[in-house]
Amino acid sequence: MTASGVVVRWPFTGNQWFPVIALINKCGIPALVAYARRTADRTHVDSARYFMRGWGELPPKPAAGSPVHTPRPHLRAVGQSPEDRGIF
Repeated sequence: MTASGVVVRWPFTGNQWFPVIALINKCGIPALVAYARRTADRTHVDSARYFMRGWGELPPKPAAGSPVHTPRPHLRAVGQSPEDRGIF
């Protein structure tokens, strides 16, 4: 998180780290950092504890090996022009 510009205290001790580790396993570090970055851009944050509630509401990361959806523009069929189909 420090590399992304979010510098906060990590006041967790002992078994208080277990929820943080569970969130890392559930959501993944990139999602946690992205949420922290968006939140820190809106308000001053001193402690990582501030992010815990929001991190808990993040969706789980995709299963390993699942395809990544990348939005693509709709393409016209090759060899057809809009004029031939009477669109224009």
